[in-house]
Amino acid sequence: MEQQQISAKKLKAMEKVKRANAELAKVVREEKEQLRKTQDRHKYMMGGCVVKYFPEAYDFSEQEMNRIIACAFSLKDVKNMIATVLKERPDHAVNNDEEEEEIDDFDSDETKENDPEENDDDEGGEA
Repeated sequence: MEQQQISAKKLKAMEKVKRANAELAKVVREEKEQLRKTQDRHKYMMGGCVVKYFPEAYDFSEQEMNRIIACAFSLKDVKNMIATVLKERPDHAVNNDEEEEEIDDFDSDETKENDPEENDDDEGGEA
């Protein structure tokens, strides 16, 4: 008699654990789905921004785009604009120091290859 009660209690507890595991798996799936949707929306928005200002972007390979973007982000005007935008954020006090350090690091990484003043085959020029 005592053994049957223990078994019944065990079965009931095992069912609770099984339901809890199923609920946990459901929550994890929902969180992953939400993260994926957020990342997809961000990728779509970023792609739209790139194409808005650089419609020919789809004509380039990933390697070519990496070279173009690396060159663009090495320019002082771009770095200054990034710093300005970050300063305009409501929480700029936290990020400001980190970004200034990063901008200082960029200055030392510039090469003649990425310097638009040194490159004579620049077709676009400054906008």
